[in-house]
Amino acid sequence: MKHLFFSMTLLTLCSCIWVDLSEDGSNVRVLTQNQLGSSCVQTGTTHVEVLNRVILERAASNILLELQALARNQAAERGDDTVVATTSVVDGEQDYALYRCIPE
Repeated sequence: MKHLFFSMTLLTLCSCIWVDLSEDGSNVRVLTQNQLGSSCVQTGTTHVEVLNRVILERAASNILLELQALARNQAAERGDDTVVATTSVVDGEQDYALYRCIPE
């Protein structure tokens, strides 16, 4: 019984998403380079990282959602409205370009 409880707890921890998207971050779009409009101006870059292992390997989809949330939160803090991944996810890390696309 103890082993079953431990296994269930471990699986739950490995599937959790721990990064919250801020209210302002929820207004930031995640696009690909091909989706950017001509009015978009790159304002900077950011590097984000999360844990990719908690005893076991975490789900790739959860890692990607957390990385996007971190990038969106950072873009919102800078006044940007769009992020574009510039690298693939490697060991829970990814780089993003930050853009301002919507005229003020």
